[in-house]
Amino acid sequence: MVKPDIHTLAHHLKQERLYVASEKQLIQRLNSDVLKTAERLYRAAWIAKQQRINLDRLILTSAEASPAECCQHAKMLEDTQFIDGYKTLGFQETIYGEFLARLRENPRLVASCLVAGERLNQEHTQGVIHNVFTSLYGNCIMQEDESYLLQVLRYLVEFELKESDNPRRLLRRGTCAFSILFKLFSEGLYSAKLFLTATLHEPIMQLLVEDEDHLETDPSKVTERLTPAQQERFGEKGSEDYKMKVQAAVEANEVKLVALVNKFIGYLKQNTYCFPHSLRWIVSQMYKTLSCVERLEVGEVRTMCTDLLLTCFICPAIVNPEQYGIISDAPINEVARFNLMQVGQLLQQLAMADDDADPRRKSSLSKFDKGCVAAFLDVVIGGRAVETPPMSSMNLLEGLSRTAVYITHGQLLALVDFVRSVTAGDHLREEEHMALETLLANVPQSRTVKSNSLELTPSNTPQLSPATTPANKKNRLPIAAARSRSRTNIAQEGEAEASSQESLQELMPEEVLVISLGTGPQTVPGMMSENEVM
Repeated sequence: MVKPDIHTLAHHLKQERLYVASEKQLIQRLNSDVLKTAERLYRAAWIAKQQRINLDRLILTSAEASPAECCQHAKMLEDTQFIDGYKTLGFQETIYGEFLARLRENPRLVASCLVAGERLNQEHTQGVIHNVFTSLYGNCIMQEDESYLLQVLRYLVEFELKESDNPRRLLRRGTCAFSILFKLFSEGLYSAKLFLTATLHEPIMQLLVEDEDHLETDPSKVTERLTPAQQERFGEKGSEDYKMKVQAAVEANEVKLVALVNKFIGYLKQNTYCFPHSLRWIVSQMYKTLSCVERLEVGEVRTMCTDLLLTCFICPAIVNPEQYGIISDAPINEVARFNLMQVGQLLQQLAMADDDADPRRKSSLSKFDKGCVAAFLDVVIGGRAVETPPMSSMNLLEGLSRTAVYITHGQLLALVDFVRSVTAGDHLREEEHMALETLLANVPQSRTVKSNSLELTPSNTPQLSPATTPANKKNRLPIAAARSRSRTNIAQEGEAEASSQESLQELMPEEVLVISLGTGPQTVPGMMSENEVM
């Protein structure tokens, strides 16, 4: 009787072992597929961000970048080649990988370097800021990278904004490290896209459907866009009748604009429940940190927080909704674009203090409730401010961690040179200086590398948005100006296209290095030993 029992037990154990081995193979195969998909995602994200920079370059700096040049570069980006770092760096890939890994895991040091670089007026600081986001933190696809970048932003508030004599002016210019990183982060954040779509889709569609006239509120410009036949209805220019009719038209436009802006504000308040937790956290940290500065009043800090949200996050999406995926099936003509700009500018003015507001808009601003935008900010910064960054509620890559950095050879050497120059300066604390020297101890000296393509980084291409353009000193939304400038430069661009056609043909696709971060062996989900599970 014993033998059959033992035989049965042995049979069951063999079947169980075969089943476990089969399940392990399936899990390993699935994990391999996940890693390959994640790798394709990293590469697509890198190319997509470069394409976005290329598009901004065409729209906002068309005088310097011809359409032919930008189209050529877009084609080159589609053909980008990703190669293993050791093929270019050899044995030094391990050294660079360790340097990048240790720098990535120290957000405080990253923020200190960026601030020190700006104070030293380093030529490539904006390019390095861009590379920190796209390469060092991988466009914040992984939850771990998002957490690191949020900490970098928090330290930038402390080291850059808090120490500035006029932090509000620094923010309004939109060229400081905090503003650039905040904009890059908010543009790529999935939850931010959901919030913008939920908030802005309906009011923008209503604006496109309802209004066919320019809602101009400047009396000197009311008749500029009218046809001669329409202008005749206003009478002789300069007469009393003309002035009365112009004033009546201005007042009618103001009524429409106020109704439109109130509609946008209403949707903002209505959808605050889905405001991104990550942006809520960094704005709360900014409010908490700057409120402790003696020279800043609480009201001014609140205005800065509101201005940041509107200037770097909401208003660019209002002016260019198609770029943010808010609308995709409705064309935006010149009239609608102008009216969207008017809405964006009024929202920005509502965030300002009374003494900073544009005098030409005081008539329109007087028709709004003073606390209409403040109520939105109260919801954003309300609640208890926690020290640790929030975890994303929709993390589809849970269990994965990034093991490589995607960066071109030129960008890598520029980053190392930047860190060296910052270390050689005198804008770092003693402990930070020692930490950087330790980081750079084994990194070889950089040598000049000639890139085989047009590398569109902020070092040679301004990272400008419609609401954060330095040339626009009052921080208005200068899309119309950019477009009119592009029309006036068509002839020059045509000549530039002809002269540069031959050089464009010689450009080769960019090579992006995949540099291993040298992380230790990772536990594959589903492959833990029995002892670890117990």
